[in-house]
Amino acid sequence: MENIDNIIEIKRGLHKICGRKLVNAIADLEKSEAFFKDLFVVYGLIYNTETLIQKRVFVAAVTKYFILDRLPKEYLSFGDGKYEYATKAITKPLEQVVDTYFEIRSTSDSSEDFKKKYAENFNEEVKDFSKEISENRDDSLSDFAKIVKKVYYSENDKKTK
Repeated sequence: MENIDNIIEIKRGLHKICGRKLVNAIADLEKSEAFFKDLFVVYGLIYNTETLIQKRVFVAAVTKYFILDRLPKEYLSFGDGKYEYATKAITKPLEQVVDTYFEIRSTSDSSEDFKKKYAENFNEEVKDFSKEISENRDDSLSDFAKIVKKVYYSENDKKTK
């Protein structure tokens, strides 16, 4: 069963590199959440909403490597720093890319074995996402936002008394 909060956070990660239509096409895939959940496991991350909030850069990076880089070029366009799909018939190619991922994953004994087999399948070096994994979202607030938050909570405290 899909967790709507997780899907929302996946979409927020996808928005870093994809236009709205492509974000929705990827997120609407039947195996979308299973795909991202498995990638978190492969790379040693806990899959939950809190982690997804912090790992949007990782979501974007793995999407590019495992999905966008695997699609035939005629299906994608790139403009304004984001990928978008160039044709209406994107669902089937997206499903095929995700199915290929799961086919390779099902023949792997471990996460390391999978990474190696996946790279070999595409004649590439094993991809390391340690930089993206180590990068967390900046939750710090600006001074202005901190003041607004403080005023908001002080006003609410007055109303409850």
